[in-house]
Amino acid sequence: MVLAEKIVKAWDMSAKGYSKKCVIDDFVSPGKDTWTEILTSLAPREGKQDILDVGTGPGVFATLLSLAGHNVTGIDISEEMLKEARENAARCGANPTFTIMDSQNITFEDESFDMIVSRNVMWIMEEPEKTYANWLRILKPGGRVVVFDGGHPARSKEEFVPDHGLDREEEYKRLFGEPMPISFEKNQWEIARGWKRELPLTYVARPEWDIDAMKRVGYVNVKWEDVNDKTNYNEKLAFLNKGRVFMCIQGDKPSD
Repeated sequence: MVLAEKIVKAWDMSAKGYSKKCVIDDFVSPGKDTWTEILTSLAPREGKQDILDVGTGPGVFATLLSLAGHNVTGIDISEEMLKEARENAARCGANPTFTIMDSQNITFEDESFDMIVSRNVMWIMEEPEKTYANWLRILKPGGRVVVFDGGHPARSKEEFVPDHGLDREEEYKRLFGEPMPISFEKNQWEIARGWKRELPLTYVARPEWDIDAMKRVGYVNVKWEDVNDKTNYNEKLAFLNKGRVFMCIQGDKPSD
């Protein structure tokens, strides 16, 4: 099975669990308010905008930005994820457009969007620099890409240790009186995420690599911030994300 097929299979099998266990609180306050404030504050210009949510998954960003009054399109490579996204958006009274599409090979016309957002997506890309270039292509002049993803130092394949969180499971249950949220069965980690070993961004220093790559392909005003504290809006998230770097990287397309 080629890597792309492994990834699609993994997201299909994770879709329901990720939607119902891992991100469900993002659709209601305080998660909804936290993420809406963060996302809207990063918009490149005032007023209603055309926004693309890349790798929308269960549709959190697409739903919240639609509720905030923007024209939003969410794409994902997994049909199962898109089913969850449509259900979540409808339940919240939002109406983004969802369509299946490979985030690495986006087929929208040049200069289609004012803003592109993604969360926990870039690490999956087999050709990340090419992906950043393609996203730049579909931005309008003065538009902005905003990427949320995990940061880490450079490491060798020998140094890579799977971070599936299971070592914290008992402590989580003791503290919160419920099972730790996970989007797949514990014995399915190799199928669900084991292919991370095959991805280039697993081994490079991030955000340093991303900053350099974005500048190389033509973004300007490139910068990043660790938003881990901002996005941990409850004690459970603070526990799960303790000690981690959660990057918010942004870059703009030059204005004409």
